[in-house]
Amino acid sequence: MIFKPSLHSIAKTSSLFGAGLILFSCQEAVDENSVLPFRPNILVISCEDISPFLGVYGDPVAQTPRLDQLAAEGIKFTSMYSNNGVCAPSRASLITGMYPTAIGANHMRNYSPDGSDYKWIPENIEVYEVVLPTGVKCFTEFLREEGYYCTNNSKTDYQFASPLTAWDEDGDQAHWRNKPKGKPFFSIFNLFVSHESQVWARGHLPLTVDPADVPIPPYFPDDSIIRHDIAVMYSNIHEMDRQVNHLIKEVEEAGLLDSTIIIFYSDHGGPLPRQKRSIKESGTHVPFIVWYPNGYRAGEVENRLASFVDVPPTILSLAGIKPPEYIHGKSFLGKYTEEPREYVFGGRNRMDEQIDKQGFVRDERYRYIRNYYPNQVEFMPVTYRMQMPMMKRMIELYENDELNETQRIYFENIRGEEEFYDVQNDPHEIRNLIEHPDYQEHISRLRNKFEKWDTEYNEMWHIPEVETREMFYPHNEQQVVKKPRFEMANGKLHIIAATEGSSIAYQINGQGHHPDHWFLYTEAIELSEGDLVSAIGVRAGFKNSAVVYHK
Repeated sequence: MIFKPSLHSIAKTSSLFGAGLILFSCQEAVDENSVLPFRPNILVISCEDISPFLGVYGDPVAQTPRLDQLAAEGIKFTSMYSNNGVCAPSRASLITGMYPTAIGANHMRNYSPDGSDYKWIPENIEVYEVVLPTGVKCFTEFLREEGYYCTNNSKTDYQFASPLTAWDEDGDQAHWRNKPKGKPFFSIFNLFVSHESQVWARGHLPLTVDPADVPIPPYFPDDSIIRHDIAVMYSNIHEMDRQVNHLIKEVEEAGLLDSTIIIFYSDHGGPLPRQKRSIKESGTHVPFIVWYPNGYRAGEVENRLASFVDVPPTILSLAGIKPPEYIHGKSFLGKYTEEPREYVFGGRNRMDEQIDKQGFVRDERYRYIRNYYPNQVEFMPVTYRMQMPMMKRMIELYENDELNETQRIYFENIRGEEEFYDVQNDPHEIRNLIEHPDYQEHISRLRNKFEKWDTEYNEMWHIPEVETREMFYPHNEQQVVKKPRFEMANGKLHIIAATEGSSIAYQINGQGHHPDHWFLYTEAIELSEGDLVSAIGVRAGFKNSAVVYHK
C-alpha cells in the first residue's frame, strides 16, 4: 500500500504560518485553542451508509489508504453514533444539532428534496416539510453570521427544503474555491458512491475486493450472492476513499492545508440488510475522523461517546462560535468543549411505507431498545431495499429453510417491548438479555435513562404522523413567510423580519458575491446612490416570502 506524503508535512511547509505551528506540535499539553488559527477553514467530507468499514478501524479487507492516513495524522473517534439508522432523520440532526425525534423529523422520509412526490410514503400521508421550532436554524447560519463562506455539495435531505439562508452555495457546483478572498470557508462534500443503492447499481463493475475474502457477519448466510454484494460494498468504499483523496488534494494544491480542519464521517451505519435502517450497532455506529492542520493530537484514539446532535455544536466550537442554547448536542472539540456524555440516544419511525417505532440508549458497553410495536419481527419488506440481490437471496434462503438459527432471528424472532444487549461481548447484538438475571441492574439503569430522555425531549415523537403534518400545515396548506419590510435609519437600510423565527436573504443590484448568491442579513446595510435591494423572508419548513424591493 502506497501512502501520500504526510498532510502535516505539506501543511507545515506551505507558509510561514504553518511553519510556526511546528513549534506547538513539539510541546506537550498544548492547548487546542492556541494552535488553531482564528476562524479556521473547515472541510467536511460526508459519505453514505458505512459502518467503520475502514482499514484504520481494523477492517481486514477495506482498502482505504487516504482515510487511514487521515486518521493516523488526526483523531480517530471510536464511539460516534447516528441518532437514526437512515439518512434523512440523521441529516436532520446533523444540520440542526437536535434529536429528530424531538422536532418531528424522525420518519424516513416525509419530503422529497427534488420537489417530486415521494413514492414510498404511505397513501394516507401527503408529503410535507418539517417546520423547525421558532428560532431554530440550520447551524451554518451561525457560521455565515461570523463571516464564513458556507457551501454544500450537494445532498441535503434534511426533511425540509434547504433554506436559502443556510448556504452561500448549495448544489452540485458548490465549492469553497468560489469564496471571496479573505473569507474562511465551511464546506461539506457528500459522497454518494457508498450508498445502499450503489450495491446494485455498481454490481456489474470490476471488484477491487475478492468475494472470497470478505468477512461475513453471523446474521448473514455464507452464500455467493451475499459475498458478491459485500465485495461490491467494499469496492464502493475503495472508490469513496479515492474521492476523499481528490477533495483533500484540492485543498493542498490551493495552499490552504495549514489553515484547514478536515472532518470525515458517514451519515449512518452500513448499507446492507440488518444494517441500514436498524438502530442497533450495525445501523448507528459510524467512523468519525478529525484532522488538524498542525499535528495537534495526531494519531490519537478518542473513545468518548458522541452522537450526531453533538456534531453541529462541535463545528461551531471549532470555529470559535458559542453554540446556541437550544441545541441538544454537546461540543466535544474546540473553544466550547463540554464534559463527555455517558449515554447516546436515538430512535426510528416509519421506514418508507413500513410502519415501526423504536428507541434506544447506549452507554460505553450496553444498548437498551424500547419497541413501541412489539409482536412483530425485525425484518421489514421495504420496497426500496428489495432491489438488492442479497436481500432477495436471503428471503429465498429463509423460505427454503436454509438459514441457521442465528440467521433466522431477523425473519422470525417476535420482538417484546424491550431488548438489551451487551455489545462488548456480543458486538453483533444477537443475544437479547432482557430477561437475564445477571443484567437487571444495568437494564434498570438504561431503562430509566431512556425514559428520562424521552420525557425531556420527545413530546412530538409520540404524536401520530398525520397529526404532526397537520401541525406543520394548518388547513392542509404550507405556511408562508410574510414579506420583510424596510426602514431607513441613520443613513442605513434596516430589513425587518415579519414572521417570527425567520431569516432574511438579500441581494444588491441583483446579486450577492455573484449573480446566484444571496447575502444573509445580519446588520443594517450602507448603500450607494441608486442601489436596488431585493429581500426574501426565509424559515425552514415554510415557503419563502415574495421578493420585496427597496431603492
